[in-house]
Order: sequence, then C-alpha cells, then structure tokens
Amino acid sequence: MLDEATTIYTLESRKCFEDLRRVAAQIAGVLVLAEAGGKSATPDHPMLKAAAQLHREAVDQVRSRQPPVAARAHHEFLLRAADSLAAALAAALGLQLGSAAAVSTAASSRPLQTAAILPPVREAYEYLQRASNVLPGFPMVAFEQACCAGHVHA
Repeated sequence: MLDEATTIYTLESRKCFEDLRRVAAQIAGVLVLAEAGGKSATPDHPMLKAAAQLHREAVDQVRSRQPPVAARAHHEFLLRAADSLAAALAAALGLQLGSAAAVSTAASSRPLQTAAILPPVREAYEYLQRASNVLPGFPMVAFEQACCAGHVHA
C-alpha cells in the first residue's frame, strides 16, 4: 500500500514515464527503418524531430517533480532514462550532447549511425524497465511474451 505522497507522485509521473517510453519507441522505429535500408532514415527524419520535442517536454516534467522518499529510486531511473535518451537523440541528430545547434544540411542527408544510437536507447529502456518494477502503475510491454516472440525461435 502506497502512502498519499507516493500515490500523488505516481499519478503525476505516469505521463513523464509514458512520454519517455514513447521517445524510446520513436527512436527505435527510425533505427528499424535505417536497418531495413530506408533512405529517409536520416538525422532530419520527422519522427526524430518529434522525439526530440517530446523528450524536452518529458525532461522538464521529470526534473520538476519532487519525489517522496518511497519514490526516489523510481525518479532516479526516470532521470537516467532521460539522460540516455538525450545521448541517443544527440547521436541520431548529429549533435554534440547538450548542443542546441541545428543539424547541418550535409549531416541531415547522411544515413543514421545506428551503432552509436542503439546502446543508449537500450540503456534507456533498461532504466524504464527498472522504474516500472519499483512502483505500481508503470507497465512495460514484455516483447518476449508477445504472440510473435515464438516465431523468432522457430
């Protein structure tokens, strides 16, 4: 049973969690497109721009939260996920981490460097998974139990 402060934190933090999860999914979607040979999988892909905007909003929300003692681990995992997603977005957009500089025309037409983007996305997903295990109400999709998971091994 959660105390009142933790319940309030949980309810207020769901959107942050969902937004960070959505950012990870958007980046992963563009990575799949890149690996499939999609010519549009470049740093100026609209989904990456949308992910960057959603990430900024989610980070602002997460950083504005003051977690109660019982939710500090959850909050820390959200912050770490946000940092990992920032690194993934910086790699995808061809920016220096922390830079607000625009992507140059030459960089925006080059293919994505998936090897630099995938590790921080995986790390962010792991932090989100950890956050989902700390408090109730933050479900993650378990792909290994999805209907198509068995087909991979067949």
